[in-house]
Amino acid sequence: MVRATVRLIVLCILVASASVGYWYYHNPQSPAVRIAKLEEEKKELQQIVARMTYERRVAKMLVTSQHQTPTGIETTLMFQEQARDGTWLPPKSFTIKGDEVWLAGLSIRFEQGWLEKNDPLRGHGIMLFTRIFGQNQTPAQGLPIDQPGKIPDIYRGDPKEVARVSAFENELWDNFWRLVDDKSFRADKGVETAGGKAVYFKAVPDRLFTVTVDARGNPTAVGEPMEPIIREAMKQAATTRSVQ
Repeated sequence: MVRATVRLIVLCILVASASVGYWYYHNPQSPAVRIAKLEEEKKELQQIVARMTYERRVAKMLVTSQHQTPTGIETTLMFQEQARDGTWLPPKSFTIKGDEVWLAGLSIRFEQGWLEKNDPLRGHGIMLFTRIFGQNQTPAQGLPIDQPGKIPDIYRGDPKEVARVSAFENELWDNFWRLVDDKSFRADKGVETAGGKAVYFKAVPDRLFTVTVDARGNPTAVGEPMEPIIREAMKQAATTRSVQ
C-alpha cells in the first residue's frame, strides 16, 4: 500500500513537472518563448540590414513613347532598377504629362537604432524613390515609384523568398513608411530623414538616363546617347505591338 502511494506521488510529480515544462517552452507568455522570439526577430533584423549595406540605388530610364494630346505632351518612360548583384529587376512603366521629368527621392537613417539603442539598424538607412511627375502635374498628382506600405523589390532579397516575407518584416516596413509622413513618430524613434528632394531632366527620345538616389536622399539623373542595340530592340518591340 505504501509503495503504491509513493509511486502515485512520484507519478503526479513527474506529470506536474512535465506540464510546467511544456507551459514554459510553449506558452506564448512564458519567458522562454518570449526570449526565443526576440532572438529570432533580431536574427531576421540582421538579415534585413544586410540588404541595406549599399549607399545608393541605381535605375535606368528611357522614353518608350512621346506624343501630343489635346491637353499637351504625354511621355511614357520605362524605369528599371539594378539589384546589388548587377542583375535587373522587372521594369516599370510611367506615363507623365509633359516632357520634363521630376523624380523625387527620400532617405531614412536610423541614427539611434530602432528597436533598441544597439540594434543592427543603427547607422543604416533606407533609400526610396518616391514620386515621378511631369511639368504639367503637381507633385501630389505624381505616380509612386516605391509603393507606399510595400517593401521595395530591391530590399526583398532573393525573389524566390518574396512570398515568404514574415509578419515581423511586414510590420517593420509598415512602420518605416509611417516615418515618411509622421513627424512626431520620427522624433519618437530618433530617426533622421531627408525628404522633398527632386531631380529634373528633359525626357528626350534616343537617350538613356541613369537615375540614382544616395544615402542622403539626393537624387541625380545623367543622360547619354542610347546604344544602337537598345534602340533597335525598342523598334522591334514597337513593331510587334503594332502587329498585335
